[in-house]
Amino acid sequence: MKKNRTFSSLKPIASILPDNIKKLIKNNASIDDNIIKNQWYKILGNKTAEKCKFIKFQKYNNVQSVFVKVERKFLIEIDYARDQLIEKINSFLGYNFVNKIIINIENINSTKYKKKELKLKEKTKSILETINDEDIRKKLLKFSEKKINESN
Repeated sequence: MKKNRTFSSLKPIASILPDNIKKLIKNNASIDDNIIKNQWYKILGNKTAEKCKFIKFQKYNNVQSVFVKVERKFLIEIDYARDQLIEKINSFLGYNFVNKIIINIENINSTKYKKKELKLKEKTKSILETINDEDIRKKLLKFSEKKINESN
């Protein structure tokens, strides 16, 4: 039966390393967001980088995460490519820095939220002119002019 041997003369590797190397090892790695923003197309490739925009690095639930903004039409495609994106970012940085990708949906201004304008055609104006009641006719014309002036 063998006994477990202990060697008291062995020293930890950190005691041999110079002080400036020890500081680099102890410090948590931090990446400047601008480096990634500038190299985003190089890291992911043109097709993928056009579909998602880099926002920031941040710890989210104690995990280093990348926040990206994606249009709704590319959401599923980018969602399936999460692991590949993490792999590409980490390989660019040279070590495992990112563990998770958080996808935000980019808001696109749609036409259904725009104000509708009242545009009277000449035919409609001529119909308004034919109204016999002068008071109603003036109010309708005034209303239409007010709406047209507000929109300009």
